[in-house]
Amino acid sequence: MELIKIFLMITFILLKIPVIAIVASLMLIAPVILGTVNIREVKKTPLMVIYLYLIVYVIVEIVAWYYALNGLQNHFITNLASYLDVLFLGWYYYLILELTIFKKIVLCLVGLALIIIFWSHLATGRDFNRIDSFALSIENICIISMALLFFYQLLNTLEVQNLFTYSHFWIGIAILIYFSIVFFVEIYAEYVTFNKDESIIQYWQIKQYLTFIQRIFLAIGLWFSKTPQQLSSSLK
Repeated sequence: MELIKIFLMITFILLKIPVIAIVASLMLIAPVILGTVNIREVKKTPLMVIYLYLIVYVIVEIVAWYYALNGLQNHFITNLASYLDVLFLGWYYYLILELTIFKKIVLCLVGLALIIIFWSHLATGRDFNRIDSFALSIENICIISMALLFFYQLLNTLEVQNLFTYSHFWIGIAILIYFSIVFFVEIYAEYVTFNKDESIIQYWQIKQYLTFIQRIFLAIGLWFSKTPQQLSSSLK
């Protein structure tokens, strides 16, 4: 009887959760599997950072769903993700950017973003389980800036013969599209997550669609990790 009650409770909760949220989470399996299949190639490049980033996100998703299925508040996951995104993607861009000045800019962006996010979360005495729009905005600005540095480098190189088989191009697209658009969604994160109006809640679901698209591009990037790639060491 207890198992039946638990099953019915979980089923009831899942029925209340938008389908896109479930699909977006399941889509994480695709890049993880492709990264694992191509692990020999992945571990020789900065793509290993993206692979580790995705593995960590598997754990994050499991914890988030555990809290959701038990009817517990899990907004702290979003706040924790700010640190993970900045650290992992900062590490990734530090490795693939070639000019010393670009590497220094990445270090400054990451350091400054982490300090501001930490201050926003803790120094003001705010509840860590309350989504912080300001911290999310700083995270997005930091990551968008690093992605733009990469595309500046990419557009000024001559040795990438086919962008569409270049792993870092797809990873860059995944990061830039997601964080650029989600920036405008998360500006109102605090208002949206504490508003019970159905139309407002649907607005927040835009992030789930973006997550789904991002993970498709990440999967494509890791798929092409087996393709020989070369990036020019000089900028024009």
